[in-house]
Amino acid sequence: MASGFAIGEALNETFNFAVSRWGSVLRYGWAPLLAASAVLVLMLYAIVDIGALEEMEKDPQVIVNAASFLRAPVPVAILAFLATGAFITFIMAGFLASVYRLAALGEDAPGFIHLRFDGPALRVFFANIIQTAINYSVYLVALLIASLATGVSIGSAFGAIMEFVRIVSEAAQADQAVDPAAIGASVEPIGLFFVAGLFAALPAIYLNVRLAPFVSGSAAENRLILAGAFRLTAGRFWPLFGYFLLLALALLVLTFVFQIAMAIFETLTALPAGGVFSIISAIASLIAFALGLGYQIFTFSLQLGGQGIIYRRLKTGA
Repeated sequence: MASGFAIGEALNETFNFAVSRWGSVLRYGWAPLLAASAVLVLMLYAIVDIGALEEMEKDPQVIVNAASFLRAPVPVAILAFLATGAFITFIMAGFLASVYRLAALGEDAPGFIHLRFDGPALRVFFANIIQTAINYSVYLVALLIASLATGVSIGSAFGAIMEFVRIVSEAAQADQAVDPAAIGASVEPIGLFFVAGLFAALPAIYLNVRLAPFVSGSAAENRLILAGAFRLTAGRFWPLFGYFLLLALALLVLTFVFQIAMAIFETLTALPAGGVFSIISAIASLIAFALGLGYQIFTFSLQLGGQGIIYRRLKTGA
């Protein structure tokens, strides 16, 4: 087990992984993403009446009455949404498992189509559910504490959300601006959710840092390592926190540069039609598309590869 965690070396390896392995990440991800999108679209067309939903433009309150735009009873629709979400999560878990094992074990599976439903994919699926459940549990406890501290009931906070939707919908239907005075007191209980978020922030950050190698390690070892994740990160909270903080700052800078570049190419695509301007506009559109795709793949490689690298470094001390 590692005696420490070298932030600089881990960040350097993470960026090297993203630069050198983005092609593998693209190979692993395109088929699961396409399959997940197809399943989602099919489910939506089977359950949702798109024509009725378009009536929201005329009457925003349609969204409140779910039965008016669903082709199936509400309980059946909810089950269909949950089942579809679980299946999509499982499809994508195979993609995550492939990237985690590539970063942690160097396992670069050949082939152009990767749809895996094996042990590592299953472990990633359940590990993500467990970590999500932990985060929701933290927020729920924080919500209860915030309710006791503020005297605002959770029921009234949810009721305030519905009241806010009603006020906004009525204003939109009447083609009028929302009256701030009408919103004020009636939606104050919504603040409970923000207070709960503040209460939950520190424990959620602590737990997620301590669980940093949980999902990727479960993929690498093909077993759930919930307790093992806490053992691996014992005494290493601050170095790991520093790693995530610096990675987040690097992603922020990368996003800023990407947005500037995209703004330049979007300006070029808006050139007047005709002659050389049309050629420049077409080339700029192609470059903008490639740049956007490359940005998404690179950021995925950074974030997912980083998790695999964290696990391997904590596990081996390398």
